Amino acid sequence: MEKAYHGDCKKTKRDPSCGSRSRARAAYADRVGRALDESWRRGYARSTMGILFHLREKRRQRALVEHPISDELWAWALGEHRIFRGLSVAEVARLRALTTAFLVEKRFHPVGGLELDDEFRVSVAAQAALPLIGLAEGLDWYRGFSTIIVTAREYRVHKRECDEAGVIHEYDDELAGEAFDLGPVALSRADVEASGWGDGYNVVIHEMAHKLDGRDGEYDGVPPLARGMDRGAWRRAFGEAFEDLRARLETPAARKPRRGKLRRPGGPRLDPYAAQSPDEFFAVSCEYFFEQPFVLAAEYPAVYEELVLFFGRDPRASGAVS
Repeated sequence: MEKAYHGDCKKTKRDPSCGSRSRARAAYADRVGRALDESWRRGYARSTMGILFHLREKRRQRALVEHPISDELWAWALGEHRIFRGLSVAEVARLRALTTAFLVEKRFHPVGGLELDDEFRVSVAAQAALPLIGLAEGLDWYRGFSTIIVTAREYRVHKRECDEAGVIHEYDDELAGEAFDLGPVALSRADVEASGWGDGYNVVIHEMAHKLDGRDGEYDGVPPLARGMDRGAWRRAFGEAFEDLRARLETPAARKPRRGKLRRPGGPRLDPYAAQSPDEFFAVSCEYFFEQPFVLAAEYPAVYEELVLFFGRDPRASGAVS
């Protein structure tokens, strides 16, 4: 009997299985090749992103030397904003570096003849930088925009929205701030000055939270989570808290109340504006996480713990407002 060499299909006698095995090996090789090619592309992308991140960080380090915040102005910023009290020496140093880079990379655009001073700019930048202290990518979380539009006070906008039943609603609203999907952030100067006092209201952190949320392209209350975090646990914690808040309110607030407005006695301690939608619940939760962490932890402990994992720090350990 003549031998058939199945290993390389070299034979003198036809073996019916040889052709099919050859095709199977070819298909397997093709799958492996594609997987390796995709792996290479992903690795190349990560490598490129890593290089660009490194270059941006070097530029930001230069900014500390070339565009420093004066010691006097920085001391004012730390003393003026109650939410910065209790930060460790290392956290203050990182906050200052992030604030400096923010001022270099972002442009302030006042409207209506408004004039902005250095104190205002540093105030906005420092409050925007606070959520980034524990995030490894730092200011890269805010790469999707470069302009801060500043109005003197709340501004009126006309809105058109479609509800779950498909009914179109049109109405006028007054906004203290706004994070545009693919563009700048708008802030009211009066509301910026009302932020950072540790009472749970912070328009800067609120709008920056929307930018964190939309980093993956969707404003749904679920930002890109850190490695190791459970997306299902996040959705359960925030989803249950959101539904609970809505159930405890007779009607969601029409708009975000101004600083100092009293909550309804016996009602939720969170701003009722959080009941508007999941993305607003996330943004308001971020406000309380940094402004009044003990309140958020008491109201919705599961939400608080998810934010601790996401932001990489626990503000309760920083002498925060109880």
